Formats: sequence, structure tokens, C-alpha cells
Amino acid sequence: MYDFVLKNGLVVDGRRNLPYKANLCIKDGRIVDITKDSSVIGNEIINCEGKVISPGFIDLHTHSDACPLNSKETESMLNQGVTLEIGGNCGISLIPSNESNRAEIREFFSRTIEIPLEDPSFKMDNMRDYLEIANKHALSINAGILIGHGTLRACVVGFDDREPTYEELDKMKNILHQELQNGAFGMSLGLIYPPSSYGKLHEFVELSKVIKKNNGILTVHLRNESNLVFEAIDEMIKVTELSGVHLHISHLKLIGKPQWGNSKKLLDNIEAARQRGCNITCDQYPYEATSTGLSALVPGWAHDGGNSKMIERLKTKDFRLLMDIATEIDRRGGARCVGVSSTHGHIPEIDGKNIEEISKMYNLSPEETVVEVLIKCRGEISAIYYSLSLDDVLNIMKEMYISIGSDGYNFSYDLDYNPHPRSFGTFPRFLQMVRENKLMSLEDAIYKITGLPAQIIRLADRGVLKVGNVADITVFDFNEIKDMSTFLHSPVKPLGINHVFIAGVPAILHGTKTSNKIGKILLKNN
Repeated sequence: MYDFVLKNGLVVDGRRNLPYKANLCIKDGRIVDITKDSSVIGNEIINCEGKVISPGFIDLHTHSDACPLNSKETESMLNQGVTLEIGGNCGISLIPSNESNRAEIREFFSRTIEIPLEDPSFKMDNMRDYLEIANKHALSINAGILIGHGTLRACVVGFDDREPTYEELDKMKNILHQELQNGAFGMSLGLIYPPSSYGKLHEFVELSKVIKKNNGILTVHLRNESNLVFEAIDEMIKVTELSGVHLHISHLKLIGKPQWGNSKKLLDNIEAARQRGCNITCDQYPYEATSTGLSALVPGWAHDGGNSKMIERLKTKDFRLLMDIATEIDRRGGARCVGVSSTHGHIPEIDGKNIEEISKMYNLSPEETVVEVLIKCRGEISAIYYSLSLDDVLNIMKEMYISIGSDGYNFSYDLDYNPHPRSFGTFPRFLQMVRENKLMSLEDAIYKITGLPAQIIRLADRGVLKVGNVADITVFDFNEIKDMSTFLHSPVKPLGINHVFIAGVPAILHGTKTSNKIGKILLKNN
């Protein structure tokens, strides 16, 4: 007698094999049989006729580090069919820290991440601390962690724009090694975000050798995704050539009209490096707009010394600083293409407006407006940038070494503002785009959100439907699955997700979230 039998569904196993109709049997949290025998019985039989039985979706790129530690309900990932998310991306993580810099690192995290830590008093300096605190909470889905290079650098070097000393680099390597041994999946670079952006090639290569030794991955938010994107790709190819590390490029894209149409050239450059033996994968979100803090418009040199120093420089309204901000606004499509999603309560009347509209309200130039609102909000503003081409998005989406990652958060639906829709609809939207644009076969689409990401982070018993694997499973209707989230109203559940199992326990059943919460923090198997 099985615990559950998912009956008469279309099994898509996450390995690019042709789909086939079968019954999937679950017992004690594992897949124990996949059979065409219609006589199998279980404590609960779930009719999956006309539905796809898939491995649970894996989101390699989120910023949900604080979500398992906070009190708010985490719902948006589960309702997309996601059973595992990997946080700590873009060089920004909650750990490592220590007694002397813990408060400053928490402030750095809160300023750059949309969901900060509710209780900043937690004594949490490493993976073991994080695991201990997270295990005291009921988790809706599984989660894993990358070590943010910016956080690691801040922990050892601080927030100054300088190279680490030999002793400091050695200390960074030792801390990274320890955190990888304790279960972190790798390290992330965030090369537009200080202090990660202050790093240089030698530093990256030395840290990457530690990652390589520990069988981890190096993820990267490239130093530039617009006018210098090809140079930024070359920089990271050099890192993997010199270290042998598995390089994973985050949210691959081309920002700004001058780069639109160059996706083939971009992909050709990456493929050429792969053909030379470089281990390179990527992820992508299926939207034409990006999202990050408004402070990303401020040049890196103005961030030297941390947030308070940046605010001081903004107050001077230096001509060079204003011109650099104006250039970045133009690079991202102009003032009309830069929208404020949330000022986190500082200036609620501008939430949802773009910089062009706010400039008219303030009777200032766009660059002066950016300076003004950043000062008023102490740098804490979430923004959306409408700066991508759909043709490029679709072209990148076709590549089979590129997985899907939301670059989002595990939100509650109880929100009083509208974050980027990717936190609520990335995976349904991807499948919807595959269906509507006939981009690839169903088995290839499922591979990109299950088997491929599991391979990238070396998960042995998830991401694929086979006997013996953990029963993280998503059942959905491929003809109905749809992203219902919009930029004007984003906290909305998608359509078409029928059932989600976490380790054999239903977290969503017949489209309704259950009270079961058995997610856990997954650790990399060294």
C-alpha cells in the first residue's frame, strides 16, 4: 500500500526523455514506483488525467535568504510549483559575519535586498548558525544557500574600494572553504554591487580555486549587462579558464536598446568558451523588465565606504556624479523606463511611478530626481527597469544549458506594494511562453527547470523522477498554466498548478495550499 498514487498522468521525468502516461507511487517521502499497472493502490489516489507529473521546479536564483527566518507566510514560490530555491545570489548573503561587523553586514543586506531580516539581533555568522535558526521555523519549501562575495569581502576587507592584502585574501579563502564544507552550494559574485564590484581578477581566481576544490559553483551577476556586456563575459570566462571552476552566469540578458539583437553573438561567445572546455551554465527570467535597487544607477566609485558615504556624496550633487547617473538612466532606456516599485514607506506617493513622472512632480532633471529620492529614502528604494527585448529573451530561452531563475523572493501575498512579477509567476510564465511560442518540446522545457538545475548544483536525488529519489513533485496542466501577475498588480497566484509534493507530503492539493510545511535547508553534499 503506497501513501499516494498519482494516477494516469503524463510523466515528464526531467531527463529530456519522451513523456509517457503512467502512475507514480509515493511512500515514506520517496518515489517507489513509476508504472503503467492500473491496479496499483494507495492510501490516497489522485487522478492526474490530462495533467503533467513533473519533478518539483528548482529556482537557482533567488534572494529569499531571510524568508525562512521571518514570521510572514512564504507562498509565492510554492504556488508556482517551486520545491527548492537557492538564495545568496548576486554577491549578497546574510552570512558570513562576526561580532565586529555583524550590524554593518545586516544593514548592507537590508539596504540591497527587498525582504530584510525581521530580527537583526540574531547571532548568525555562518552556515551552522543559519541552519540552526532556520530549523526552528516551519518552511514551505526547501532552500539552499550561496555565500555572497560582497558579504564575504565586507566581513574581511570592509566596504572600501581596494584590493585585499595577502593576509585578507587568505582569510577570505579560509572562511569560504569552511562555509562550503558546512553546506553552502558555492559563492556568488555581484559585480555591479559594492563591495563585490571592487574585486578584481586575481581575487576571483583565488576564491574560485577554493570553490572548485569543494565541488561548488561560482555564480555571477556580470559587471555589465549593457554596453560592456561582452567584456564582462570575457572577464568571467578568464576566471573559469584560470581556476577550472563551474561558472554560472545569472539572469543572462542584454540591457538597453543599443544592445538589442545581439543575443546570438552573446550566446556564440559563451558557446565558444564551452567548446574550449569551460564549464559554463546560465539562468534567465522570462520577463522584459529587470529589477534591482534604484541605487544601481549610482556609479560604483560613489559607493566606496558603504551606504552612508554614498548618501554624503549624493548630497553634494557633484557634476560628475550627476552625469554618471544620467548616463546609466539612458543606458537602461531612459527615465520613462525606470519605475519605482517601493520606497518601503519613505515616500509612498511615488510608489508605482516612473522617474520621468517623479521628475515632473519635483521639477527636477531625472538624475537630480534620483539623487533626491535616494537621499530621502537612505538608499532603500526598489526599482523596475523596462529595458529588455522580447526577441532576445526568447532567443536566450531556447538554449539547453540555460535554466530558469526568478531573481525573486518567496513572498507572502499580503503586500501593500507591487514587486516585480517574477516573484509570483516566473515558472508558469516560462511554460506559458514555451507553449505560446512553440519554443521547444515539453520534455526540454521541464528539463530546464528540474533536471538541469539539479545537475548544476550537484543534487543526486532530486530534479528527476526515478525510483528512489525524494518525492519533490509538481503536477500541472500544461494547457492552462499561466502567469497572472502584472507590473501593476503582482501579488497574484498563477493558474494551472494542481498539486505540489515536498518529500512526499502534499503542500498543494487540488490547487489549494495545505497546512503541511516540511521544507528544509538543503546542504551541499561534499
